[in-house]
Amino acid sequence: MALQKRSIVVENGGAAQSVFEHQIFKMLLPALGFILVGIVTWLFNTVLTLDETVQQHTIHLEHLHMAEEQFGEQMEDLTETLTDLRVQVGRFTAH
Repeated sequence: MALQKRSIVVENGGAAQSVFEHQIFKMLLPALGFILVGIVTWLFNTVLTLDETVQQHTIHLEHLHMAEEQFGEQMEDLTETLTDLRVQVGRFTAH
């Protein structure tokens, strides 16, 4: 079996076929393809960069929350120590 080239049957007198066979269209089609590939690549890189930035900010937020918890514990310890100191000073001054 031999492959035969078939043309597309288009209504309206083949206007679409004449556009596809036009030399300017044949020259611009690869350029449009390269432009689309470039845009998609740029978008992909932008999304990856933003994703990395979001992950770094998430890590920083987690560290800030841990530091906040440690600061809260340190403040509780300081408050307890200050209360004990006030009690001791009150005992000394009461006698």
